[in-house]
Amino acid sequence: MPFVFAITMFFGDAPKWSFIVSNLLTTYFINTITLVISVSVLSMLIGFYAAYIIETMSFKGKRVLSLLLYLPLAIPAYVLSYIYVDTLSYSGRIYQLLIRLGLDFSGIVFSMPMAIWILSLSLFPYAYLSFKVYFKTRNTHHFDVARLLRIPFLKRITRIHIPLMLPTFMSALLFISFETINDYGVTKYLNIKTLTVGMFDSWFQMNDLTSSFYLALIYVGVLLIVSIIYWVIFKRSITDSTKSKTIPYLKKLTLKETILYTMPLWLICLLSLFIPMVELILNSVQSVNFASILSTGHALIQTVMMTFISSTVIIFFALILKNIQRLMHHKKGMSIFKLPLVGYAFPGVMVALIYHYFYIRLDQVLDPLYQMLFQKGLMISLSSVVLMIAYVYKYFAVGYKQISTTYDIIGTQHTFAAYTLKKSKFKTLVFIDIPMIKKGLFAGFILSFIDIIKELPMTLLLRPFNVQTLSTLIFTSINNEDISKASFASLLLIILSSVLIILLQSFGRKNNVS
Repeated sequence: MPFVFAITMFFGDAPKWSFIVSNLLTTYFINTITLVISVSVLSMLIGFYAAYIIETMSFKGKRVLSLLLYLPLAIPAYVLSYIYVDTLSYSGRIYQLLIRLGLDFSGIVFSMPMAIWILSLSLFPYAYLSFKVYFKTRNTHHFDVARLLRIPFLKRITRIHIPLMLPTFMSALLFISFETINDYGVTKYLNIKTLTVGMFDSWFQMNDLTSSFYLALIYVGVLLIVSIIYWVIFKRSITDSTKSKTIPYLKKLTLKETILYTMPLWLICLLSLFIPMVELILNSVQSVNFASILSTGHALIQTVMMTFISSTVIIFFALILKNIQRLMHHKKGMSIFKLPLVGYAFPGVMVALIYHYFYIRLDQVLDPLYQMLFQKGLMISLSSVVLMIAYVYKYFAVGYKQISTTYDIIGTQHTFAAYTLKKSKFKTLVFIDIPMIKKGLFAGFILSFIDIIKELPMTLLLRPFNVQTLSTLIFTSINNEDISKASFASLLLIILSSVLIILLQSFGRKNNVS
């Protein structure tokens, strides 16, 4: 309903649109494309190398390194940005160390290279996870046969490895591209004018909601083109249908080879995990006080409550939707089930813009009812309900994907067997399906939870005036130059996310039905 209703925004006045087109639109396009291409290439290279070393080689410290490469997922990109800006400024610890070594990087702090580097450090784990699954589940049958037939190495790469890896490659690339375009915290803080920042500035700085909507439409057009290209490549890709129980061979590394191959990965962990954590701990310890602890604790409680409710709603509706889909007899209507999944592709600013516009209009329509109830004001649009609805729409695909994958693994035979034994659909769902897909439910809940607590633009735009989450507290503290308060809130957010990631990884190692 909000997206359909947003069509009426076409008929609104856009006084700043001509100014944006003539002065800013080209900059938005160039910066966005540069950022997406650069971050995608760098993140994919780091993720591919990390996954290749971890899953094709055996060495001491492999399990610890594998876990550490997951943990940068817990650190939001906007937290990394202010940490590096602070530590590379004239009074920063790393700046002082670099000056002694004769190096000076202060000139690139607020620049495009810094934004590319920070977003790559934050997003490479997504590529790492995708390639890690590919290497872990790969079938070595094709490669062994190719070697026996003495096919040249370059030909094996182009004809076997790349075609089989293409679906994984495209999925990771698309995911990282969406995350890069969706970013607001890093680009806003480093003053990089992208389409997302342009939507925000048009709305708040220029007070032109319609122009902001036009920029959102441009993004949707680009999104459709990219999605069409993706599906064309994906449909032509080759899937590995050969069944083999052969365990992939792991090359055992010597001590010298271990140091040589894993040194780049330890350096990545140092830059994406250890340095940010040390900086946050030192900043928090040096200037933390009772007032900051109290305000941060209040923000933590509100964050956990809203995130828990939103994640629970996501899992509940994803479970219902997937059950309807898997038990449908008419396959022609299957495409309608893809509609709830498109929300993840839209930037948070765009979702917030449309939801804000729709629910304010809804409040105006319901105003006579409010007056009958002796209430005044915008009851719905200024409540946390709108923000949680936006969370559910934006991150529904995250929870649904985990449940869908797990359901596809177990099939329908157990469900139909229960039906033939005259068990009701409700009892079958509760006592048969849910115990078998509990791993998918757990993974979907945690991944949705992690994404929501790190969400910044939607929370910043749709939250009520009396609601402060960890992400908004960090952002407002940074803008107020209160680094200590931002550091303490960031530390709590990262610890919470890290615990969930470690819990998810440990749960994934256990054997169960799913």
